[in-house]
Amino acid sequence: MGPRGLVQRVDQGWHRSGEGNALPRGARLLVAVSGGADSVALLRLMHAVNGGKYWNWRLVVGHVSHGIRGRAGATDARFVRQLAGELGLRFVERKLRLGKGASEAAAREGRLGALAAMVKGARCAGVVMAHHADDQAETVVMRMLRGCGVEGLGAMAPVTAVGELPIYRPLLGVRRGELRAYLREIGQGWREDETNATGRYVRNRVRAEVLPAMEGVAPGCVEAFGRLAAVSRETWGLVERATEVAWRICVVREGRRRVELDRAGLERVPAVICAELLRRAVERVGGSRENAGYERVTEGVRAVRGQAGGQRIEVGGGVTIAIAREQVVVARRERRKKDHGE
Repeated sequence: MGPRGLVQRVDQGWHRSGEGNALPRGARLLVAVSGGADSVALLRLMHAVNGGKYWNWRLVVGHVSHGIRGRAGATDARFVRQLAGELGLRFVERKLRLGKGASEAAAREGRLGALAAMVKGARCAGVVMAHHADDQAETVVMRMLRGCGVEGLGAMAPVTAVGELPIYRPLLGVRRGELRAYLREIGQGWREDETNATGRYVRNRVRAEVLPAMEGVAPGCVEAFGRLAAVSRETWGLVERATEVAWRICVVREGRRRVELDRAGLERVPAVICAELLRRAVERVGGSRENAGYERVTEGVRAVRGQAGGQRIEVGGGVTIAIAREQVVVARRERRKKDHGE
């Protein structure tokens, strides 16, 4: 199948039911376009598919200027604005002031905030992003290197949400090279981001060094990582459903700052469910999943299944897990108010 056949292939894929059916018909959608090859290909593919009148999307082109690339960033914005005009689409932009020293995490947080603001301002159903099969493989590898569990191996889902921002990723089954080949065949240019070549970012090193080495040892590993991510998401879905059932059985009392769980019930469920119950309890009292990391939660599971009570585990954010003989209490300390009379 040649590059032009990619339009038919993605259209057929988006029609199929299941996890990959990520895009709602008849919706106003913000297409996130940086000006790079991946997002430009996404926009051109969606615009081409939409010509068939089945999807009936109302596409809005959204561009985030990060403030990292100086004049090159301004040129990116002009390029995307011009492309939107050529396709007869509305263009919206948000500008950030991150600076050249901004971390990956700061750039991501700023970008998601800007996209959420554009989605709300343009009254869109969500944002469509150009993450593809190679991005998915990179994400899986990065999380494996950090020692993630099943939840982390799920990587990026075709449909998800960050806060109140719905995110659609319809290209997770398409390779990076296919997108570039498609753009070359239709004569569509794109902008290159020089920060993608720097070794400062872990993802860039995984892209340039780690994955090519893996492909040399095991050709087709990018697609294999995609399958691993899909199976992991399905597996984690089973864990979440089992946790819902166990929560109703194990929770003795639930409050805003304190959750009491039946220790005997926690001992009876599998360790992975016990760990997830503890994480959920941490979140319910105002902690975060980052606080309830692997080491602390694993320590909690071991304590629950130990012989004696009386153990207290600090998980961060003022949250503790206290193991008693019959109950496990997850609580967050009250912040002590300053005495203004002092």
